[in-house]
Amino acid sequence: MGPQGKPGPQGKRGEAGPRGEPGPAGQLPSIEQFIPWLHSLFEAFEDYRRQRQYNDHETVEREASTQAALIEHDFGDMFVDEELEDEERHKKKKKKKDKKKRKKKWKEGHRLAENEE
Repeated sequence: MGPQGKPGPQGKRGEAGPRGEPGPAGQLPSIEQFIPWLHSLFEAFEDYRRQRQYNDHETVEREASTQAALIEHDFGDMFVDEELEDEERHKKKKKKKDKKKRKKKWKEGHRLAENEE
């Protein structure tokens, strides 16, 4: 089987169809019909928020107990090497050479050499 050929030219775009007719005007629900739905919505949100708080609290407790166990068995330093972190933070940054200044000096030196000749 040979290589696939080039795709053909794109066809013209078709015309837009007729717009749909608007639906019948509906009556808005009364406030008595709306309030129970609103209450159930707020209750669901409160349940969600309580569940998230519980999960967050549980995660914090789990991490604290894990950290305490690591410290108790002197494994805490195994994961964090503070000396290396301090050294990396305090390393001097390399000075970047200013290319514009070098180029300018080269041009000036080049002009002086041409004038001397």
